[in-house]
Amino acid sequence: MNFKKITLIAIRILIGIVFVLSAVTKYISIEAFDMFVFEHELFSWNLTNFITRILIASEACLGLMLLFGIFTKLSRWLTIGSLVVFTIYILIKPFFFEVNSDNCHCFGEVMILSDNQTLIKNVVLLLFSTALFFDKGWKLKYAKYILIASFILPLATTFIVRPPDVIAHAIYGKQIELNMDSFEKLLNMDKVQDMKVSEGKKVLCLYSTACKHCKRTAIKIDVIIKRHKLNKQDFVVLFWGKENSIDVFYKETAAELLPTNQVPPLLFLSATKGRQPIIVLLDNGRIVDLYKSTNINEQKIVEFLN
Repeated sequence: MNFKKITLIAIRILIGIVFVLSAVTKYISIEAFDMFVFEHELFSWNLTNFITRILIASEACLGLMLLFGIFTKLSRWLTIGSLVVFTIYILIKPFFFEVNSDNCHCFGEVMILSDNQTLIKNVVLLLFSTALFFDKGWKLKYAKYILIASFILPLATTFIVRPPDVIAHAIYGKQIELNMDSFEKLLNMDKVQDMKVSEGKKVLCLYSTACKHCKRTAIKIDVIIKRHKLNKQDFVVLFWGKENSIDVFYKETAAELLPTNQVPPLLFLSATKGRQPIIVLLDNGRIVDLYKSTNINEQKIVEFLN
């Protein structure tokens, strides 16, 4: 085997490793990747969960095709096409989407690259990809079966081990309950009454300032409000936690400030039976529906407020 052939194989394997690594690191931080895609305000949360997992499986499949050296013509154009599409996305993102440019999420939260660093990476990979026109790959007897397995196995892994919220809730979800006596006391507090939470239709968000699931739920609610142009005054947020941590909560989530107040921890935890986050749809103080982070019904919230 001459030096040229070894070099071509090495470049193909290197590109394959990058794609597999990209898929694996996205999968490791799947919740953050879900949230990043959702913040583009293009898809519902449930559809976002499916799209991210299919994207991860597709990246893994392409990486494995390159590593195994199968279907070289197909993998060559998929590689170049993917890199071109991702590069165009990075270039147009600031003009169309209000999302953070500090992390492109091409490696999830495991390896953080800014948009500029990602552009450099993609250009380098595109230059390396020209070598794929000269690499013949390997003639493997079971290439078709390897291709099928390279897609099915990553896809099954993403959907079974870390299933979309709608599937996880259907299988493992438990009914949300409130302690009604404590919840009534919570609603009847003067500071809560001053927020008119029992007047008209309100979406009541019950959060802890230190809860990561609450932070992700706050981002979901923020995207829903922006995408459907809902009135922020129809949303009320009640926290338990240190008062100075509320500002930190909003800063970390980058969510727009909603009508917000702090309530006593013991009363909050009694009302929610120790669970958070909980989203409550209230119609003149009457509970219409309850959600936790994994089963927020975007369409129903929009219909409820409209």
